Amino acid sequence: MGEGAFRGTPFHESTSARCESPWWFGWGGYVVPDVYSDPHAELDAIRSGVAMCDMSPIPRYEVSGPDAQACMDYLIPRDVSKMEVGHAWYTPWCSPEGKVAVDGIVFRFEHDRFVMSADRCELLLREHSHSFDVQVSDVIDDYGILSLQGPQSCDVLEAVTGEDWSDLRFSRVRSTTVAGAPVRVARQGFTGELGYELWVDRPDGHQVWEAVAEAGASFDIRPAAEYALEIARVEAGIILISADYTPAVTDAPSTDNAPNPDDFVTPYELNLGHCVNLNKAADFVGRAALEEEHRRGPRRRLVGLQFDLGAVVGLFLAAGMAPEVSPRVRWDHLPLLAGDEVVGRASSVTWSPTASKLVGFGLVPTELAEIGTSLTVQWSDFWGHELGPASAEVCEYPFIALRR
Repeated sequence: MGEGAFRGTPFHESTSARCESPWWFGWGGYVVPDVYSDPHAELDAIRSGVAMCDMSPIPRYEVSGPDAQACMDYLIPRDVSKMEVGHAWYTPWCSPEGKVAVDGIVFRFEHDRFVMSADRCELLLREHSHSFDVQVSDVIDDYGILSLQGPQSCDVLEAVTGEDWSDLRFSRVRSTTVAGAPVRVARQGFTGELGYELWVDRPDGHQVWEAVAEAGASFDIRPAAEYALEIARVEAGIILISADYTPAVTDAPSTDNAPNPDDFVTPYELNLGHCVNLNKAADFVGRAALEEEHRRGPRRRLVGLQFDLGAVVGLFLAAGMAPEVSPRVRWDHLPLLAGDEVVGRASSVTWSPTASKLVGFGLVPTELAEIGTSLTVQWSDFWGHELGPASAEVCEYPFIALRR
């Protein structure tokens, strides 16, 4: 395969057969559907029924060997000594300066084997694991991840496995078989709904996808692609690397956004202080910097934002343009102002069909992070042409009730 060429995921045969649109999405060297048929219908399946989603392009690294636990305890700020086999923990992991390199899920599949599911961070892993007796492996091509999301996802999982899954707690992992193939099932998701991730060996991707689709037919299951998944994750208040912060790593990110060091952030700035255990016995990467920030407090905070829809529409009309207020999540950043001063930026702006609001995230000084704070956003169209100011208000996020 030539340099720069895209490859299909383990489910490509199944997803391509169901994709009725010409819209595809390049993600970390893979190609996946951006829209199967209708993003609104796909989002509705996530919110009110059940959807199946291909999350296979998420980078994954395995850390295994006699020192695997000690190595992981050094890599992340959570206390891995308390992590049991079959658990899956959300965590950031940081640079020595305490900046978030990536955030994602750590799976403990065996006592001496962990898999990190996040963005590209292999160079960081190898740099900080060389003193431990472990092997670091890129295993992204070994598995496909089929995500079942929605209120009826458990029903479909039970139908395809013939097992009871009502007792699987959030962030827990259990093994099963689907269509004769071994599958690991994690109670996880990226949508704020009840959901499961099915980790499937690459050769079994097509048969597992088809078996799930067949079992889900009586529940009106439908595939949901990246357009709808992006809306769902913003509605659920879930940040995304490169969209909402710049990773403080030397690896090339899996997106095309240019790095911006001003957007290097700490876990405390992302409201992830609950994922930092300064009392754990083991040292970890970035500890000294995070201890200092904990003492003084973060200078910025991630907040939810609600924008004045009428004002935004008015800016387009005043410019003689048709209003562009779309559920398509914006990956560009919009300046936020307090008075005449630029104080931060808005990210992941989208029209939320579920909440019927124009929302997004903001990174603002801590003193402006209080709910109800009034700000101004410098709005631009999708091509980057500035249209003028509109009001924005700091609000709570997630923007919908979570049901995971």
